[in-house]
Amino acid sequence: MPVCPEQTIPKGRAMVDVIVVGAGVVGSSTAFHLAESGANVVVLDPQQGFGGQTPRSGGIVRDHHATTVEADLARESLTEYYESWSTRIGGACGFTRTGFAYLADEGDAEALRANVAMLRAHGVPDELLTPEELAELEPAISTEAISVASYEERSGYADPAATTISLQQAARRRGARFERLRVSALVEESGRVVGVRAQNGVRRADAVVLATGAWTPRLTATVGLDLPIRPARIQVMLYERPYELTTHLTMTDVANDIYLRPTADRCTLVGRHAPEREWLDDPDADSGEPDTDFVAEGLARLGRRIPAMAEAPYRLGRTCALDITPDGRPILGPSEVPGLHLAVGWSGSGFGKAPAIGAELARWILTGAPKRPELTAFTDRRFATGALIRGDHEYGATGPH
Repeated sequence: MPVCPEQTIPKGRAMVDVIVVGAGVVGSSTAFHLAESGANVVVLDPQQGFGGQTPRSGGIVRDHHATTVEADLARESLTEYYESWSTRIGGACGFTRTGFAYLADEGDAEALRANVAMLRAHGVPDELLTPEELAELEPAISTEAISVASYEERSGYADPAATTISLQQAARRRGARFERLRVSALVEESGRVVGVRAQNGVRRADAVVLATGAWTPRLTATVGLDLPIRPARIQVMLYERPYELTTHLTMTDVANDIYLRPTADRCTLVGRHAPEREWLDDPDADSGEPDTDFVAEGLARLGRRIPAMAEAPYRLGRTCALDITPDGRPILGPSEVPGLHLAVGWSGSGFGKAPAIGAELARWILTGAPKRPELTAFTDRRFATGALIRGDHEYGATGPH
């Protein structure tokens, strides 16, 4: 009997077979939690999770989000996983606590204050800082154009590759299998997804999970499901820190239109969306290399915020295709086509929430419901009804994702 999204698995029934397509951090987290719960899991990905967004992620781990459910997922990921990775998952994720600050200019100050008030009422320990308090906390930065900042002491960053590899190893220890296979289509019978078509033929399962980022619409189109996901290019650069600057805060600098964090190898990672989205006709069209003028602009913005890095040498850069949804929120849970579950449309905000998201998806698949009922609003059905998810206090170019 297939697994239905609305149905709780009866006790004592046979092991559930699940295919996860995509072995990035979200797919690997989902596979780990499914295997931990007793499902028979196989993960298919020709590049084992390192061909898409995951290895190019900023790796920021913080609580600050525009909806309480996303903040709650981020908080659980931080406190229950990243901070205790070796005991909860095994191996290492490279989590480094630097503190996290969200820097707002005058135009976004009111919204930031309101968002912090909302998060604090929900138990998230964000605090507001004046520019003077921020400068005292982080002497390396200039407070130019900053009206107010929020601050989280426990947040920081993790290593995307180490995080994903250790999740995969933990999933394997619990019986999951990872195979280097490309999936070209979903297989549908009687209106239900019953498997996938891979390089070596059809693979059948009770449930299929897509964690395939910007490449998802190609697969869902094979069963007539049109998802409003558009690929957009993002560029990330690494600049070498001067010897005297050992580290600094991890920051989303809305006032300067960048995000930045230190790295373990004495660099600072700087990410920036183009002033307007650089939409791609095809996610495979991304060159993988940042534009020369974008590298120069990234350094100029970095220097405005951290003056000691105004002439920092450029080390390397990378680009990737993000999977952008109309409301900037992910598409999660059972799709309109029975048997198919989605963990896509991250719009650049998946890494920090990935551990808790994997736990929720596994529960949703195996019992028919997530632990957090609010997540049912994140399915693909919201686009047909116009019930897009908006934060109570949206601000900045992309909101506090």
